[in-house]
Amino acid sequence: MCFGRTLLTHAVELEGDSHLQSGHPLHTTSTAILPAYGAIRTLPAADGQTPVQIAEYYDHEPAKRLLQRFLSPRNG
Repeated sequence: MCFGRTLLTHAVELEGDSHLQSGHPLHTTSTAILPAYGAIRTLPAADGQTPVQIAEYYDHEPAKRLLQRFLSPRNG
């Protein structure tokens, strides 16, 4: 953890917040690569928020779909 965030929760928050501040389209570059390299997808940040909850807060649909796909039973 760094500043109370896991790498994955930070990535989702960074993408969502960047979109809100800039108006640029949402992307999942950081969110996609971390689970592919083994980031624990359910590990919450220090405040208890999971990556999916942060994606929901920012209405980050691409991240929500990606995380749900990684969380599906067939993907472990």
